[in-house]
This record gives sequence, structure tokens and C-alpha cells, in this order.
Amino acid sequence: MPSLNDCRPGTTVRMAGIENPEGGTTARRRLLEFGFVPGAEVTVIARGATGGLLVGVGEARVALDFRTAAGLRHR
Repeated sequence: MPSLNDCRPGTTVRMAGIENPEGGTTARRRLLEFGFVPGAEVTVIARGATGGLLVGVGEARVALDFRTAAGLRHR
């Protein structure tokens, strides 16, 4: 299943799940609280110089580092 790192800015995808987040269950819970739940629409807004992403989830804008984005799977 592809990750958010595979998406170009301007792409909207539907979340499928979170795979092995760095930081374990605490990081997983935090991502779920931000809205990264299965079925949620996520839009990649921009990509940083070091590979991080700025994404939109609902009304929120969230900056993700490369490793975190790699664990967020979409359909």
C-alpha cells in the first residue's frame, strides 16, 4: 500500500491506516487525534526541502517529517 511520501503536492487521498509510527502507541494515538483515521481525506499541500510534508486533514494543517509520512498509508 502506498504512503503519503508517494504523493505530489495537490493530491488528495483517502487514509487506509498507520503503519509502525516512530514513537509507538503514543505517536499512533497522536496521529489519530489529528484526524489520520481510516477513511479520512488527506491533501498534500507542500513538500519541504528535507522530504517532510505539509498536509491538510479536515480543517487542520499538519507538518509531518519524512518517517512519519512514510508510515501513513492510503488507498
